[in-house]
Amino acid sequence: MKTVEKLKTVITNNWKLKLPALALAVVIFYAIRGATSFEVPYDIVIKVDVEEGIAILDQPKTVRVTFRGSQEDLRRLSQKEITAVIKPKATDPAGSERIKVRPGDIEGQLFGVRVVQIEPQVIKIAFDREIEKEVAVTRPQVIGSPLIGKVELDYMPRSVKIRGSNLRLQNKEEVGTEPVDVDGRVESFSKHVRILPPRDTWVSRIQPAEVTVNVNIVTESTTREWQRVEVRGIAGSGFTGNMRFEPSFVKVVLKGRAEKVDNIASNAVMAFVDCSEIGQGVTTNLAVKLNLPIGLEVEAVVEPESVSATVSGK
Repeated sequence: MKTVEKLKTVITNNWKLKLPALALAVVIFYAIRGATSFEVPYDIVIKVDVEEGIAILDQPKTVRVTFRGSQEDLRRLSQKEITAVIKPKATDPAGSERIKVRPGDIEGQLFGVRVVQIEPQVIKIAFDREIEKEVAVTRPQVIGSPLIGKVELDYMPRSVKIRGSNLRLQNKEEVGTEPVDVDGRVESFSKHVRILPPRDTWVSRIQPAEVTVNVNIVTESTTREWQRVEVRGIAGSGFTGNMRFEPSFVKVVLKGRAEKVDNIASNAVMAFVDCSEIGQGVTTNLAVKLNLPIGLEVEAVVEPESVSATVSGK
């Protein structure tokens, strides 16, 4: 009775002050509970760890996991970085096993959140003998179009080794890769692309995991002629004489990418010879050189390749 009387005294003593404090505590409790009771479901990929020599014949790909926490913590969750790691007890590459998925099996960046539901709670995994098989790699798919020209593609290696279920792999002869995007490209390039495992087969390893793809952007070429390009001479500083060339005009033929060659201005191609080492009154044959727009990559032909040059005084 004394204990009850003491408790009653504690409760009723200064009750006018304690009652608001109690009400405030209740409000805070429910506010915190409400702020951390948001829920978000995600389909989480299942990863099965088995002993060497055992392969996965069949398993569900994902489980639906519901996480609870504050809005901010749930916003930080990355579905790609979370996995359901299952470790069967199987030691024999045959039969199947029913396994309960527990919250502790969900691994990843789970700061501030907790697992409140997993569906289904029990999954079934079938096992098989693990083998290694060499299969061909199909030509990578090309998506998009280059800005100019067409695509020629080569890749290495042309085959890879896959480890997985004997029953699943025995009829597999090839695997594909990630696509290669060439959209808007103007120059050739190389890149590594990932080998994609067969969709209906769980594989433990692909070696190598990537292939090197060489993409060659081939552009259409064109040929353009300048029939009468005047030959000009270059002399040393202070030269005041005359230079005469025979013939005084040459033909220039340029071959290259159509979009480049077709845009060359008619007066942008110049022919010249270097007469700086010729004495006055001397006639000699000199090679004709071309002055072309900077950065223009073309094959150039001059006809004739040399001219007779004569240097005289005033």
